[in-house]
Amino acid sequence: MNQTASTTRRSTPLLSVLVLMAGIALAACADTGSPAGDDRAAYLTLLGEDTLVVEWVEFGERRVEASALIRGSRTTWSEYLLEMDESGTVTTWEARTWAGGSPSDDLLRHEYLEQTDSGTILVTSSAGEQAFATRSRTFEAEAGAVPFIDFLHWPFEVAFRQDAAGGELGEAVETFSGSTFEMEADADGTFQLIHPSRGPSTAEISDDGRILALDGTGSTRAYDLRRMAFDALDRDSIGNAFADRPLGELSGRGEVGTSVAGITFTGDYGTPRRRGRAIFGDLVAYGERWRTGANRATHLSFDGDIVIDATTVPAGDYTLYSIPEAEGGTLIINRMTGQTGTRYDPSMDEARVELRRDALDENVEVFEIRVVENDAGDGGRIEIRWAETVYFVPFTTE
Repeated sequence: MNQTASTTRRSTPLLSVLVLMAGIALAACADTGSPAGDDRAAYLTLLGEDTLVVEWVEFGERRVEASALIRGSRTTWSEYLLEMDESGTVTTWEARTWAGGSPSDDLLRHEYLEQTDSGTILVTSSAGEQAFATRSRTFEAEAGAVPFIDFLHWPFEVAFRQDAAGGELGEAVETFSGSTFEMEADADGTFQLIHPSRGPSTAEISDDGRILALDGTGSTRAYDLRRMAFDALDRDSIGNAFADRPLGELSGRGEVGTSVAGITFTGDYGTPRRRGRAIFGDLVAYGERWRTGANRATHLSFDGDIVIDATTVPAGDYTLYSIPEAEGGTLIINRMTGQTGTRYDPSMDEARVELRRDALDENVEVFEIRVVENDAGDGGRIEIRWAETVYFVPFTTE
């Protein structure tokens, strides 16, 4: 079993953030972490300065009870029960989700296992415009498989604890939804937990399988998770504070649609928000390829040839990646389209051109891409704007 190493992580003043953002009363405790072997814990997931998810989980002998508040397009409260046999095979699974910050009459979804003469089925009931719609499917799960619940991390600790009991962490986490999360050990004792489409997060995991912290900077969501004592975060206070305060869409899509020097540019890109974070050189690392936005790759099309630094880029459909640096960097114009931002094929590069960098006298909270015309009217520049920084490449038309 690899020994967990201490690592340098992005600093986030957790307690002050909580008090500032929600006025949450924290239970008095000298240490917000969890001692070795503790079977009750809370996870706090932040997106910049914003509280995104709070989870409370109690691990028993082959039994787990958990609850979670998630702030997305709306705030929801969920409660879970998971039971397993000695082999780690799921025997009981139930999940309920309500709108708001606590259980209520406004039930949105109910999922549970039911034993029938023909075997185990998974029953899911979801609220619709008129009434609940219920569907059933055969439930099959290998020993050790855990539920996958978007935004939540307690099921991964279930898997890690099972692996730790067997002597070491495995190479993957299997879920009974069918998704597989690959695991890769780092030289410093941390692990890369790799989402099938959103990319890797760096996990600090104890020898007994507890998640101590998780840095999602490398994933499309760029969140930050810390383990805390179960009673450090009061469920009623947090539920009341955030019940009517959803975050909204975490990363929407922006559009490019303009004509510059007689050429029409169209495209779309993810629009992450700054949320108080240091961006370039921190959230977006210098010297590393960046998806240049969020989620689906950034797409840009133009119906005429453009010239960048003496390189002619033919009219066509492209995706944009970048390698930001403190004084500039590189813009990658790639012919592959339709992919997520974590996929990249260098053999499909059409061009790599120099990025310039300038400071802005304003804070751009929501990431944006612009194509603007120059004063001469014979070209313009492609701009990448976020925080107090603009990266850009000038171009002319042939």
